[in-house]
Amino acid sequence: MRETIVTSLSSDYSKKAIKVLSGGYDAEGLIKHSEKTAIFVAFQDGKLLGTISLEGNRIRNMFVLPKLQGKKIGSKLLKYIEKFAKKRGEKTLKVRSSLTAFGFYQRLGYCKTRRGSIKLIGSVIWMKKEL
Repeated sequence: MRETIVTSLSSDYSKKAIKVLSGGYDAEGLIKHSEKTAIFVAFQDGKLLGTISLEGNRIRNMFVLPKLQGKKIGSKLLKYIEKFAKKRGEKTLKVRSSLTAFGFYQRLGYCKTRRGSIKLIGSVIWMKKEL
């Protein structure tokens, strides 16, 4: 997760924002996060390729290793979680997208609902998709 943040977001966010964003992904934080979210991972040959989680109807923590981005791993994770959410009765999924990931979500049917700024991070885009 940290590798993805540092490598993929560096062109859109400040060094300070990257430090803040990557700071919450330690073992303790992830364990705490797992208590209230459904977490899914993509593996191949025992190696973690990517991850995504769902908290209520909000997509959280979607990461794909930088060297594997563009190989449909993220798309497959997102489509899987959409099916999962729909089976669970969700009608809409929401995501707070980074500037970097905005085009990815847009290509997969997510629409911008608003753009804003988060203290210490900077610009983000809230998006949603009807299931």
